[in-house]
Amino acid sequence: MKKILSLAVALLVTTSLYAVPPQEKGDMPEPPHQHFQKMGPDFEKIAKELNITDEQKAQMNEMMKVDMERKQELRKQVKEKMDAISDELMKENIDMNAVNAIAAEVQQLSADISRINIESKLKVRSVLSFEQYTKIEKNRKEMRKKIKKELKQEAKQIFADKAKDKQDKKDKKDKKAKK
Repeated sequence: MKKILSLAVALLVTTSLYAVPPQEKGDMPEPPHQHFQKMGPDFEKIAKELNITDEQKAQMNEMMKVDMERKQELRKQVKEKMDAISDELMKENIDMNAVNAIAAEVQQLSADISRINIESKLKVRSVLSFEQYTKIEKNRKEMRKKIKKELKQEAKQIFADKAKDKQDKKDKKDKKAKK
């Protein structure tokens, strides 16, 4: 029973990590005009270089707005399901059938989110020319790499600061002990 429970919890944690990306600004979806800002500060420059028309931008904004709303609803459902699993795990007698059923629902919701992501890319691709789309995707990949690198550097700095603080506290304690 413990092995099954451990497996279920591991499955849920793993699934939830991939199912629900962290939200930057609460639970409200961002206004559609801000989506392009997330694509990087150079999007307007790239849009100009690639002659992406205002009509194309408007079409993409509308599609993205609808898809973001759909994904937001699914994320809300995933959160509710994860809360239900947590509630079930807090019971003295855990109903593994209930946990497994909810876990299956979380997996389905995750698959739905992935499907919407793919559909979104296909929709954007249908609005842009091949050249426009590939350039935007290339820029997005570069921005992801840049952000990932910045996050790694930030994490290293946080760990270094914590290690320094810990060492400073130890030094103070040692200094007091010597007195």
